[in-house]
Amino acid sequence: MPSVVPGPNLLLIGAPKCGTTSLLLWLRKHPEVYHPWKNYHSGAWESRFLISGPLELPISPQRPRGTLQLPHEIDMDHYRGQRWIIDKSPQHLYFSRALESVRDLLPEARVIITLRDPYDLMISLYSQIRRSVEYDTTFESLFNMLQSQDWVADNNNAETWGFLTYPRYSHFVQSWVDEIGADRVRVIPLSSIAQNSRGVLQDLSDWLGIDSTKMPRNLDVKNTRGQLSNSPFRKFLRKPPSWVFSAARVLLPSRTLRKALLDPLRRRGWKHVPTSAPEIPPEVEKAIRERLSDDTTFFESLGSLLPSEVIIR
Repeated sequence: MPSVVPGPNLLLIGAPKCGTTSLLLWLRKHPEVYHPWKNYHSGAWESRFLISGPLELPISPQRPRGTLQLPHEIDMDHYRGQRWIIDKSPQHLYFSRALESVRDLLPEARVIITLRDPYDLMISLYSQIRRSVEYDTTFESLFNMLQSQDWVADNNNAETWGFLTYPRYSHFVQSWVDEIGADRVRVIPLSSIAQNSRGVLQDLSDWLGIDSTKMPRNLDVKNTRGQLSNSPFRKFLRKPPSWVFSAARVLLPSRTLRKALLDPLRRRGWKHVPTSAPEIPPEVEKAIRERLSDDTTFFESLGSLLPSEVIIR
């Protein structure tokens, strides 16, 4: 089994749908930041290397508890001694395995946590999952499932676990700050990323000890919007039948050659097309906000609940 030295030491750990993609795209353009998964399509940028193995928690409806999670192959071919090796895995925030690994095994690693209003996070998360390849649950059905569980997350229910866990991030954020120390963590609200991107990158540059003038000039890149195209051709590229892989191994025995020729073609399957956000009835929004009130209070009171140096506005 190959080993990789050095490993990632700049970790964007979540929360999901809170701007980690924008930060990744900006930070990895700095000459002192290297992204080992840059050449994969956007759906494969999240390595989840700290939670690899059988999943202890169901990170999505398509990945229930016990799913074998393997990180994408790391690409260090173009590494030239950059100071920071960046990873984006928004699920890391919620896994004790990830926290313990950073605390005990990665003493030099820095951690970035991005947050937003919990209700907005939930709706954005639903919109993202709704766009995925195999998910057709209506929001009304999802809400009824959450109500039937009395809003208690069940590790064995992949359909609802994320919606009952990801917006409830306050305990997890506090644990990361307490366990690895305020000097190694920065917490950034999504509103700051959107409205003060230059200021955020300046503060991150100072914290990381890199030249802020070498940050990219173009900061217009945002998270992917819309839904994945459901055209038969693009669905085929995203999820080819098993015989395609068998034929490719016969015709192209070299794995390196298969990746070089076929990966660029498969990336075309991840084309997004416009879609509308779900319409949430006012009474449903009110009920959800009441259930998320503790974490909403945490989000609105970051300045009084976390050390001041941790927060970037």
